[in-house]
Amino acid sequence: MNKSVMKHSAGRGIVQVVSADRIRRLEVCTQFSNLGYTVVPLSEIVFSQGARRPEADVCVLLDQKAISDFMITVESVPGESLIPVLSYPAFSNDASQSFLNPSRTASHETMAPFAELRSQDSLDSISRLIDSAIKYARLSRECNDLISELNARSSRRLIGYSQAIQTLRDRIADVVHLQTPVLVQGIAGSDLSLVTEIIHDSSFLNYQPFIKVNCSSLTTENIERELSGYFTHEETEYSNEPVWNPGRIEQAEGGTLVLDQVHLASLPVQAVLLKLLERGEYFSPEDGQFKGLNCRIISTSHASLKDLSVQNQYKRKLAGILSRSTISVPRLNDRKEDLALLTEHLLNEVSQTEGTVPKLLTLDGLEILKKHDWVGDVQELRNLIRHVNRVDNGLRLDAASLLPWIGSESIANADALVGMTLREMEQKLIESTFARCGGNRENTAQMLDIGLRTLSGKLRSYGYPPRGGPGSKRSFTVKRAA
Repeated sequence: MNKSVMKHSAGRGIVQVVSADRIRRLEVCTQFSNLGYTVVPLSEIVFSQGARRPEADVCVLLDQKAISDFMITVESVPGESLIPVLSYPAFSNDASQSFLNPSRTASHETMAPFAELRSQDSLDSISRLIDSAIKYARLSRECNDLISELNARSSRRLIGYSQAIQTLRDRIADVVHLQTPVLVQGIAGSDLSLVTEIIHDSSFLNYQPFIKVNCSSLTTENIERELSGYFTHEETEYSNEPVWNPGRIEQAEGGTLVLDQVHLASLPVQAVLLKLLERGEYFSPEDGQFKGLNCRIISTSHASLKDLSVQNQYKRKLAGILSRSTISVPRLNDRKEDLALLTEHLLNEVSQTEGTVPKLLTLDGLEILKKHDWVGDVQELRNLIRHVNRVDNGLRLDAASLLPWIGSESIANADALVGMTLREMEQKLIESTFARCGGNRENTAQMLDIGLRTLSGKLRSYGYPPRGGPGSKRSFTVKRAA
């Protein structure tokens, strides 16, 4: 049928009538047309495989051949292409039973068949049933549109338009409605947490709890308390009853439980997790009973669990359960075409956090970023922008502002700052700013918001020549703090 005719039809809905019997098909089409429906007569059932939407609201099957064709074809048809199916008239009990309970995948369970039209039903009854089916079909389409829009909005938090990031969006959309555990893996510094949040939000769970547990901190002594909960026996002036502290599993009830850094779990902890996931239940000390695991499991890992299991560092069975649906987050080095958008996004993010004016990324600054090897991935870029924003009061993120910091170990890995003394960190900040200002002490003092004499004293203690002395006019570069 012409799609423009379908779109502008003033009828009550579009009904496909399928039968190999031309006379019977014409009889029913005439009946439905008199009721005000737009009728599409077909000799055999046709699914709109390539179309985003079906070409009708309801499909009415008139004979056993049409029913058999439907049952065979429905498995290979996308869920969004299906429409409610009615049989008319009613057929034998055996055929009815096989039709109403066909072997369909989970995605088709709510789609079809819808109901049976009986030959003894009045026209009013038939009309009401068809109207209900049409209303159901349109509400289903509206719901699917809303789901698609929600998924699209959530995935927009992944900044970039490279093929790698688009593949990641598509992969997230594939696993959103799965009930099996999902493993999100990527190198250290990649936004694994962001991907887990998008999966949670896209599953209509944004109003449900989102609980994380760091597997690297779990031990055989605390894993039961951490996951299942525990009592604390603290007497107060109001009561001496023990206080129940719910575990992470109970806190995540109906929502998502994230096993963060699951690759760092020790073998005893892995054994507990395997037992929990295999049984699908846990023992609650609160009432001394076993409770079902009623939350979605998402794991994050910086290493391949299958590779670890081959090296006998991870339980093979647990790795198989957690890796049933795997999402690999691409490295920043593999999608450098996204650097411009990602950097601007992070500049706005940092400026809002620190209450400053966002810097403008220049072309030479972008070239510096593209040439750099991002060992620390997105986190390294975020740390770099945060440091430059604190040190440089300029309005541009250019090559001159980036060079003193680019490639710094303390930027690539935030953990590298751990263990540095306050004096060492202060020295690095002053030397980097001094190099950024080209050895100009007045600009350096103004940028650091300290006195000129204080700055000169600090530089002298670091081994720099006094102001105006021999060597004070030389070009300065960043010196590594000890």
